[in-house]
Amino acid sequence: MSAPRSSFEGEYEHKLDKKLRVSVPSLWRPSAGGSFGLRLLKWELSGVPVIKALTEEAFEAALASIQASDLPAGVKSRQKAALYTHNQPVSVNEQGKISIPKKFAEERGLAAEENIHFLGRGNYFEIITPNNYALLMANEQDVLSSLYDTLDFG
Repeated sequence: MSAPRSSFEGEYEHKLDKKLRVSVPSLWRPSAGGSFGLRLLKWELSGVPVIKALTEEAFEAALASIQASDLPAGVKSRQKAALYTHNQPVSVNEQGKISIPKKFAEERGLAAEENIHFLGRGNYFEIITPNNYALLMANEQDVLSSLYDTLDFG
C-alpha cells in the first residue's frame, strides 16, 4: 500500500470531527478501496508547532539522511531514536480519513470540531492550526521573496 501520488501539493482547510478524524484532500487519497500508512511527527518550523505527515518512504529517507551524515555515531543514534519516539504510525483509510492521536493533537493545539490546514510539501505534508498557519506563512514570506528574485522558469 503506497501513497496515491508522488507529491503532496497545495494548501487545504478541513475540519476535525469529534474523534479527531479528518479527511485528507481528495487529490492525496488512495484509489477506491485503498489505504496507505503515514508517520505523524511532532515538529516545529521556525518555532511554530506542526504535525509532519510522512509516507513510509519519506520516514525511511529521513533515517537514511541521519545515517549518511558526518555526525558522530552516538549523535546519529540519538537522532534516529528521537524520530522513532516522536512519531505515530497512522493510516489513511478507504474513506480518505486519518485519525490524529489525542496526545499529538493536544500538543500541537488541534481541537475536535475545529479547522486545520494541510500544507503540501512534496513527499510529505503538514497539519497545522489556523493561528499557527498565519504565523508560518508570515515566516515563509522571506523564503518566497528570495525565490522571486532568483528562480528562473526558463
